[in-house]
Amino acid sequence: MNTPRGLSGLHTPVSMEPRDGKSDLDLIQVIQALWRGRLAIIAFGVLFALVGGVYGFRVAQPEYAATTTLVLQERNQPVVDLNAVMSNLSTELSSLNTELHVIRSRGLVEQLVDTLGLVNDPEFNPEISASSAVSTSSAKTWLRNTLSLGADAPDSGASSAVRDQVVRNVQEAITAQIQRNTYLFAITVTSQDRAKAAEMANTLARLYIDEQVHTKFAAVEDAVLWLSERVSALEVELRERENAVSALRARTDLASVVALEAKSVQLKDSRNRLLSLVQRTQAAQTQLEALSTHQKTGDFAAIADLFGDSALTALLVEGAAEANEARLTAQVALIETRARATLERLELQKSALGRSVAELEDAVGRQAADLAELQQLEREAQATKVLYETFLTRLKEASVQRGLQQADSRILSQAVLGTHVAPKKTLILVLSLLAGLTVGGGMVLSRQFLHAGYRTADELEAATGTPVLGQIPLIPISARGDLLSFLSSQPTAAATEAIRNLRTSLLMSNVDAPPQVILSASSVPGEGKTTQSIALVHNLAGLNKRVLLIEGDIRRRTLMHYIHADRSRGIISALSGNCTLAEAVIHDPSLHADVLLGEVSRLNAADVFASQRFAELMAQARASYDVIVIDSPPVLVVPDARVIARHADAVVYTVAWDKTKRSQVAEGLRQFETVNIPITGLVLSRIDPRGMARYGYAGRHGAYSTFGDSYYGAR
Repeated sequence: MNTPRGLSGLHTPVSMEPRDGKSDLDLIQVIQALWRGRLAIIAFGVLFALVGGVYGFRVAQPEYAATTTLVLQERNQPVVDLNAVMSNLSTELSSLNTELHVIRSRGLVEQLVDTLGLVNDPEFNPEISASSAVSTSSAKTWLRNTLSLGADAPDSGASSAVRDQVVRNVQEAITAQIQRNTYLFAITVTSQDRAKAAEMANTLARLYIDEQVHTKFAAVEDAVLWLSERVSALEVELRERENAVSALRARTDLASVVALEAKSVQLKDSRNRLLSLVQRTQAAQTQLEALSTHQKTGDFAAIADLFGDSALTALLVEGAAEANEARLTAQVALIETRARATLERLELQKSALGRSVAELEDAVGRQAADLAELQQLEREAQATKVLYETFLTRLKEASVQRGLQQADSRILSQAVLGTHVAPKKTLILVLSLLAGLTVGGGMVLSRQFLHAGYRTADELEAATGTPVLGQIPLIPISARGDLLSFLSSQPTAAATEAIRNLRTSLLMSNVDAPPQVILSASSVPGEGKTTQSIALVHNLAGLNKRVLLIEGDIRRRTLMHYIHADRSRGIISALSGNCTLAEAVIHDPSLHADVLLGEVSRLNAADVFASQRFAELMAQARASYDVIVIDSPPVLVVPDARVIARHADAVVYTVAWDKTKRSQVAEGLRQFETVNIPITGLVLSRIDPRGMARYGYAGRHGAYSTFGDSYYGAR
């Protein structure tokens, strides 16, 4: 087994990332890509603009908006002061914003729907067809009536759902806003009919004003009703309290507060006199007791001093004769009699005055209680009277206010025929054009930068780390059988020159020992590998070399589409010993080289190429030919290529331009790496010159560059 030669020393492990690590898009490349795809971008822009124009001018239903302006009437003082009953609308921003929600409230919108009969309007009722007078609901009703399936029972659920939908649709058509720094409300209605929009806006404004008046009137009515009930109750209560005061006055002996105060003064004076009598009585009792004591001791001088009796004192001065003693005794008895009389008199006065004080105390206490009760009743009656008079006054004010209710707002300007607001045709055209340009630009950029294959040799080398030996453009032939004719008749064509460049790169890959056996491999079928092998053989034969083309893909055997020859003998016949190598090969005059065609084998193809007979066959071929090119089957399909590569000096791996996926290339190269077979170089095949120009690479790559036209006789 021969060791492959060539650029094996240049091979590095497969890497699918750029070697410089840079993957950012260049802004200049983006701009250039957009410029190259300008026609497609413009086409998308025009197409989208056309669609937008058709929608805006033909399909979209025109809508019109009409606006009614209301002004808030700020009244600081009402005609009748009834702030406690019904206050005016506040001018605070929160209150004004609340009114905006009131305008679009369900209650007002339902009144608008009922007033204008919008349930039967096809614009707001989705159940009604604009082109037919018969709605779905009416058809259902007619069918029920016809079949007598409860015709008298309307479908309340369905009608309610339809009404709810109509109300929601009308609400969506209404907008209300406050004009900045003013008390102005703007009610705007959008409709498909100019007159309808104005009518809806004006009707909603009137309903809003009527709702304000109705709300105030209802509030006043409630206030009048409540006040009437309270006044009647207070009137009854006032009468009851006044009657209670009169009854108390009638049953009490209290003349007046002054009389009660006089009795209180009299009671106080009587109490003082009683206290004095008590003290005098006690003093008289004490004197009488002292007299009794002094009588027992015979101390007449002490008795005289105690009572201050001058007669007894005079008797004591005259002397102590027996005749005088009787007189002293008589005088003392007289003093005792007077003292006892005085004590009895004082006792009688005290008793009489005590009864008088008790009577006064009873009278004063009773009259004071009656006075307190009377004053409480009078206060309650007075409070009830004040409350009654207040509520009566409010009742009269409320009764008058019922006829003076005014709305807090008034219509400043009524809506006129609506103005066109949608669709905004110019805006639709502009946006459609921008959308089309964006989509077109996105597609151009995606085609430029989002692709699974390789478009340049630099990109392929950077991703794999393997040199690119050639770049083969598409060969302009309509059938495979025309290939040799093209190569012979167009020796200066771009494709022919590209094959010549590939041949030069291969022969120069190892100057000291040029490769004799060249294996042409690829990842999957359809990458131009066979076409490239035939063209390379034709080009090598032009150097007056003995060249042999071996069809290594004995499973598909596609060389018969390019070369018309007798297939009675081939590689299997040579390997089996039925004929020699010289007898198995055929010479094609158009190719100027020998061809060893493939044959059907009952053995596995990989086993055939792994046999010793194939190694011996390759040794014979090396001895007979200068260059041997083997067209192998795809690497990712069968293992034949890796088996055959053991006998090759160079392995050329073909990658189809912008077609073969990066993962396929990486896996195919890895397959060779697993069996320690280096890849000599890569070939970027089937390059589309127009595609390269479209992607902006035409100015940088030779065989399909724009500046190579003068060098190539045919394209």
